[in-house]
Amino acid sequence: MDLKPSNGFFDLCINISNENEECLKDTLLRLYQMGYRTVALNQTLHESAFDNDKKKKKGTENKTLANIVPDPIDVRQLNEEFKGKLCILNRITFICSDPAKTHTLAHCATMKKYHLYAIVPTKQNMLEFACSQLNADLITIRSPASGIKMSRKLYRQAVGRGMWFEIQYADLLNKKTRVTTIYYSHLFYMYYKSRNVIISSGATNANLIRSPYDIISLGTLLGLSEEKSKAAILNQCQYLLLKAERRVCGRGVFTVQVTEESMEEDTSEEECL
Repeated sequence: MDLKPSNGFFDLCINISNENEECLKDTLLRLYQMGYRTVALNQTLHESAFDNDKKKKKGTENKTLANIVPDPIDVRQLNEEFKGKLCILNRITFICSDPAKTHTLAHCATMKKYHLYAIVPTKQNMLEFACSQLNADLITIRSPASGIKMSRKLYRQAVGRGMWFEIQYADLLNKKTRVTTIYYSHLFYMYYKSRNVIISSGATNANLIRSPYDIISLGTLLGLSEEKSKAAILNQCQYLLLKAERRVCGRGVFTVQVTEESMEEDTSEEECL
């Protein structure tokens, strides 16, 4: 996997579809102008895509699975066009309530073509499985998700396994999802001082893109300090991509420098919990 993130801010969720493919370049240009340098184009897969698999005869499972998981959009031309400006990656987000379907997905070779694998659990058992066992990179809790309850134990378990959690600010711009987004954001802070949290746009067009400095200011609404808000669109995204590369390759080594200041902060955080 050729993964060479550029210096600058990250937006790891730009949603693409047949409806907005034509304005994709405008969105990418706006991201660059605002200071973003690494962008992930997201394709969404819903578990309902597996339903038709029940009607298939034996011996066609592999072919069916290959058809269910779409090939990632070819970003080579885009990376060439924005060479020196943007590093453009592929991401797939699986919306799922049944852990068994994630096992099936794991056997699809197409999954390794994506730089990032995110899961959106829609039931409590799926959230628990994602935090404790699933070999994905990112957990996104979207509204509405019936019966989903994030606990301190689950959050810390996921962080201990090298999972990240995502806040999408597009949900803050939507009145229907704003309260739930803020609620979970504050839980991340209460449970573990917002460790392994990134902020993405979740945008579908250029009009939804906001400046990185607006996002840093918005962090106070999400329970984040200015420093943690900045990390959520910088350092944390870099660490997440390194972890994702390890998942795809099956192995990998990277180091993280821990300063005395950060160690003191972690110690004080533990005392408060």
